[in-house]
Amino acid sequence: MTIRAGLYARISLDWEGKGLGVERQLHDCRAIAKRLGWSVIDAYIDNSIGASKYSKTGKHRAEYNRLLGDIEAGRLDAVVIWMEDRLQRQVIELAEFLKVCDAAGVTRIASAGGELNLGDPDQRTMLYIKAAMAEAEIEKMSARMRRKNRENAESGRRHLGGRRPFGEAWHGNQAVSDEQAAEERELIREAVRRLIAGDSLRGIVTDWEMRGVRSQFGNLWRNVNLRRCLLSPRLVGMREYNGQLIPGDWQPIISMEEWQAVKAILEDPARFKHERGGLPRYLLSGMVHCGICGAKLYPRKIRGKRVYYCSPVAPKGGCGKISRQAEPLERLIEGAIFHAVESDRFQRMASQGEDDPTNELYEQLARDQGLLDRLQDKIAQELISETTAKRNRSEIERRMEDTRREISRRRGGEVVAHIPRNLRDVWPDLSLDRRRAIVKAVLVKVTLLPQPNSARTFHPEKVVAEWRDRPVPERESV
Repeated sequence: MTIRAGLYARISLDWEGKGLGVERQLHDCRAIAKRLGWSVIDAYIDNSIGASKYSKTGKHRAEYNRLLGDIEAGRLDAVVIWMEDRLQRQVIELAEFLKVCDAAGVTRIASAGGELNLGDPDQRTMLYIKAAMAEAEIEKMSARMRRKNRENAESGRRHLGGRRPFGEAWHGNQAVSDEQAAEERELIREAVRRLIAGDSLRGIVTDWEMRGVRSQFGNLWRNVNLRRCLLSPRLVGMREYNGQLIPGDWQPIISMEEWQAVKAILEDPARFKHERGGLPRYLLSGMVHCGICGAKLYPRKIRGKRVYYCSPVAPKGGCGKISRQAEPLERLIEGAIFHAVESDRFQRMASQGEDDPTNELYEQLARDQGLLDRLQDKIAQELISETTAKRNRSEIERRMEDTRREISRRRGGEVVAHIPRNLRDVWPDLSLDRRRAIVKAVLVKVTLLPQPNSARTFHPEKVVAEWRDRPVPERESV
């Protein structure tokens, strides 16, 4: 009678990513099957898959599960493994494996240590003993690894396990070139600069998707992934252990001041309260309120025109009695902000007096930011190529970085949030995210009061704006 055998090979971590470890196991398993005169039906390979209870990958041993399925289906009479711990490292899972074999009538297992008859109680007990010893050794290894990781953390050495962080060349089968890692680090710096300047995570992610920027795993970026990346202390050469930051033995990607600014932005509770939903398409989305019921007005299109509308079918239910065309309302608020920014009182309150040597630098920074925001529009309109845009982006960002360093030098190491006096000039070139960030920096909310003659004529005096602690022009209700 021909014995139909399945070969099973497994290795917990394939550092090189070439599968050489499992191939060596299969080579020995074929030799074992040949020596015993068994016919090999199939080979089952779990490469870089753990089998201990601590393994994050062990729950997904796809080939092991396929092996069990073929045993249950009666395709196999025996199993060949290199060593017993390749098959199981947990007593409870060994019991489940033996239960499947018993039900299918499979009584033979062979390894480099010899053949086991599962029908023999003594040999069966020996298999349990080996599994228990493997499980105990894993416990000891885990304790040693925890101690080693604690020592590494307390000494500031990086943790080399897990998946490759974005911006690092790494090692093993996850390694990338130094050039790619350098490009990723520059993307991190770009995201940090844009976030501090007023962009949102979703704005950056949307832009990166259009540019074909992928994560270290080859996937499109998502808000949550980018947020996690930017909040990581590794960006400033630190690692966290037991809630404490410990200086690491690697070079930071950004400065501590930049990282703290990003943390302040991303961990602001107001972001979770006000920034949910899709990408805003209107300048004042979420900031316009009904003067009758107090509900937020929702942007929508009515007869082809953009309006802010107190919707009775909104989640919190408005009265439905207030609406206003978006364009004149937005122009009114923009004009008020321009007028305020250009006033001497605004500059004094912003600690940017006429004699401040950084005024001109901040205005140059704003002009460059507008150029940067407009690049993607030029690509979409086929005015410039991707290659030219990439070169221009690099030049603009390098010039902006030089400007920031000069501002920092002149202000004693501090780069403050600033709204430039030339805001009116650079406004058309800024992205919607950037414009919204500036508006939200000076505006709390806009309340629309009922106006006569329905909504055919726009009445500025029926617009009441609540401003933050910055000066606003003394005109009308706005």
